[in-house]
Amino acid sequence: MWRRYDAAFTLIELLVVIAIIAILAAILFPVFAQAREQARKITCISNLKQLGTASMMYAQDYDEGLVHAGLRYPHQPTLCYECGNNPNCLRDPYWTGPRAWVDWGPMLMPYIKSEQVFMDPSKPDWGCWGYAMNTDSSNDDFPGAPTPPGAFETLPSVYLSQVVAPAECLVFYDSHDSNLEDPAGPNCAGHTGSGGPDTEAWEVMNTWVQAERAGLQYQEQCEAVGVISPWRHTRGLNASWADGHAKWVRLSNLQQMNLNIEGQNYSWLE
Repeated sequence: MWRRYDAAFTLIELLVVIAIIAILAAILFPVFAQAREQARKITCISNLKQLGTASMMYAQDYDEGLVHAGLRYPHQPTLCYECGNNPNCLRDPYWTGPRAWVDWGPMLMPYIKSEQVFMDPSKPDWGCWGYAMNTDSSNDDFPGAPTPPGAFETLPSVYLSQVVAPAECLVFYDSHDSNLEDPAGPNCAGHTGSGGPDTEAWEVMNTWVQAERAGLQYQEQCEAVGVISPWRHTRGLNASWADGHAKWVRLSNLQQMNLNIEGQNYSWLE
């Protein structure tokens, strides 16, 4: 009489299958991670494209004057960008005072409607401070070249007609780590991790550009201590330019001429 045995995997066969699955996972997981980052990068470029379009619309309403980096006047604050999603902040009397600060982001809100545009999907912990405005110059506290596209309250507006090469003039970009504004030592030495976001470049962006172009490996050494912004998208940054288009660019591909409306590389450094 024949006996019937149920088919079953042996221990060796199970181990072989597990090993194959592990190998496939090791191959595919990085691919999935790259695909997710590419999706975030595309969303980020879309956000910056919307900011560029909003900036153009703002300029049309203000005699072709570009949005200021910051002004002071009483206004209704935005929940995310200005109040960090704290409803109590909306009722703070500070906002009704004549010295209430208005960043470039809230000034563009009438042309954007949703604060979601200010959020970089690769830095959700930075909230609505996902992007920054180029205010970099060797003397951005005073009028005169080199002139950044973002002017502060005491400076006259920058007009589109003044921008020599709009397609090459960087206006908005992935917000940078505030540690980059006051490095404790050369190439981020002394810093560990992020210092949080900033939404204006102040007078440091050309420093990053010149250090990288000089072969000092500025970006690499900052990354080594955890400072990964603004170059957080596949080791580059997304940017919106004065003509309204947006694209990804490496820090090493930028020049000082991309940071000023004159479109020139000046002989002095900051």
